[in-house]
Amino acid sequence: MSERLRKLSLGFLGQLPTVLTLALLGGVAWWGYVWDWKVPTLPELMDPTAARFRREHENEEKDQPAAQAREDELPSIKLRSQEAMEEAGIQTKPVEEKWMDEYVTAHGHIDFNQDHYAHLSTRASGTAWRVFKQAGDYVKKGDVLALIASPELAQLKFDLQQTLLTVKKLEAYYRRLERAGEGTPKKDREQAEFALREARVALSKTQQSLQNLGLHVSLDELAPLNDQQTAVRLRTLGIPDSLSPLLDLHAVTGNNLLPMYAPFDGMVIKRDIVIGEMVTPATPQFHLADLRRLWICLHVRLEDVARLKEGQDIAFHLDGPNEEVPPTKISWISAEVDEKTRTVAVRAEVDNPQGRLRPNTFGDARILVGRQKRLIVPKEALQFDGTSHVVFVRGQSPTEFQPRRVQLDPRYKDVAVVLSGLKAGQEIAVSGSHVLLSEMLKERIAGED
Repeated sequence: MSERLRKLSLGFLGQLPTVLTLALLGGVAWWGYVWDWKVPTLPELMDPTAARFRREHENEEKDQPAAQAREDELPSIKLRSQEAMEEAGIQTKPVEEKWMDEYVTAHGHIDFNQDHYAHLSTRASGTAWRVFKQAGDYVKKGDVLALIASPELAQLKFDLQQTLLTVKKLEAYYRRLERAGEGTPKKDREQAEFALREARVALSKTQQSLQNLGLHVSLDELAPLNDQQTAVRLRTLGIPDSLSPLLDLHAVTGNNLLPMYAPFDGMVIKRDIVIGEMVTPATPQFHLADLRRLWICLHVRLEDVARLKEGQDIAFHLDGPNEEVPPTKISWISAEVDEKTRTVAVRAEVDNPQGRLRPNTFGDARILVGRQKRLIVPKEALQFDGTSHVVFVRGQSPTEFQPRRVQLDPRYKDVAVVLSGLKAGQEIAVSGSHVLLSEMLKERIAGED
């Protein structure tokens, strides 16, 4: 008995390597099945059930695009013959790839150039004595728009005459003391010098007050004149000789006429003054603008601002009239976002030499931000099946066409730009594609029945 057990034991031991090898191979096979022949992480080893569920879910997600593609794939359309295709008027053309300009669009309006737009008001209160310009008149820099009878101006002119007379008197007195030399007490000379300096300061103050009103006074020209000549010169101070045909300057007896000047060339946009009306610096009497160069003010979406920079080309199309504004470029981009509209202000300057453009006219702008290759198809090649746009691509035979759903770029209005669904060089149906759409819809209805 013991001999028999010994033989069995030796036989079992002889087969043990084979058994262990088979067990090891089986374990490897089981491991590969469980872990998809990948080395698991420590969390996966701790929870193998959750790991297996996650892998199965990932596999399902990977299979979804392929399944969706199979579902979206439309059945091909086969025509009876080449003659039937020609009778339907179906013609084909390859899909083209072209460089296309990329734009950012924005709404905006034309505005006055604020560097050459002014609300003009009198520099001193008074009464309108003469008004020379009307709304719509073109003016040059320095033209007189109106004359204001100002009591303040009259008082300043009288003060100037009086102070000038005092200065002349003190200068003569001081020169006499200087000629007397040591025979004059030093204290008297110092007092005379101080009085003269004080009078000259008062004269400069009055001169500055007149300059603040826009009137330039040359003391060197007034110094050699007598009192009557000085009064005549001050009476028409600031009034150009060009106004002589409009009014008799020699008949002007008042000392209070203050001219209002045009600060630059432009047009009188608005006038709010009539003869005899009381006017003050607080209320503008004229609105003046240079219309030869205007601003285009745009309101760009915040998400588009990152693509903008100064110097980019702008094409602006006016609302209403079918008219394009002369090409221009971005000159300024605001650093802040509008609190209400959440847009960013962008500005450009545009020439308007003939005055065709009018401020406060609205329009749409296209800002060129770059160029990119795009797939272009004729619009007649596009058909709509109720859910999406479809293009028919020629199949393996001349009379077979495969419908393809395409995604279009909505930023392009004049051409059909395809984002997905086609490749460059593919032959597509152009004219007559509506016949293929009809065939596709008939087969779809027949399949539903």
